[in-house]
Amino acid sequence: MKLYIINKYLAALSGLFLILFLTGHLAGNLQLLIPEDYGAQKQFNEYAEFMSTNPVVKVLSILTYISIVLHVGVTAYLTIDARRKRETRYKTVRSKTNSLSSRYMGILGTVILAFIIIHLSNFWYKAKFTDEIMKDPFGKKDIYSMVVDKFKNIEHVLVYVMAMGAIFLHTLHGFSSGFQSLGVSTSKTRKYFKIIGMIYSLVIPLLFALIPIYLFFGLHK
Repeated sequence: MKLYIINKYLAALSGLFLILFLTGHLAGNLQLLIPEDYGAQKQFNEYAEFMSTNPVVKVLSILTYISIVLHVGVTAYLTIDARRKRETRYKTVRSKTNSLSSRYMGILGTVILAFIIIHLSNFWYKAKFTDEIMKDPFGKKDIYSMVVDKFKNIEHVLVYVMAMGAIFLHTLHGFSSGFQSLGVSTSKTRKYFKIIGMIYSLVIPLLFALIPIYLFFGLHK
């Protein structure tokens, strides 16, 4: 029982930390919506350089990678443990928490993990470990042009948008359940956490999905 409770806490803490990461990551990526005539390339490349060189950001990046691995590990354990303890495999439990997102958290998590791997290989790995990135007119690595070029392809846009749909469903359940697991959400405050979670789960993935669509249609020019 103690191990189960510890894993519930770890799943909640790592999940909520990743929600904070998503918020910060979005704030930086929204610079891609700046028109090119207003210096989008220079501003985004300076932001990318800051994110790759600042020591505090490097520590936060390490914490993010640890949180991803931890979240995947403990949630996989909790899912397997719950299935093993289930009294009957085909019993349907009708409850307020038996939502679409809660029933398929494992599948959604797997889809998101696959997207993270693809996303890192397409952007982070190329920017860090290859010589494919050209320099912009200001001498910075031209991460901006790499991102813009990537989202000229409809398949990359579709994968990104579908992944945001998975993140929407995953956080829709995970946001409120994370606070509940930590004991912060009570019978009096639960509905407020659910409302905040619904707003967050809709707005954040929607804004993320807007970026590749915006770039694909050339609205940045």
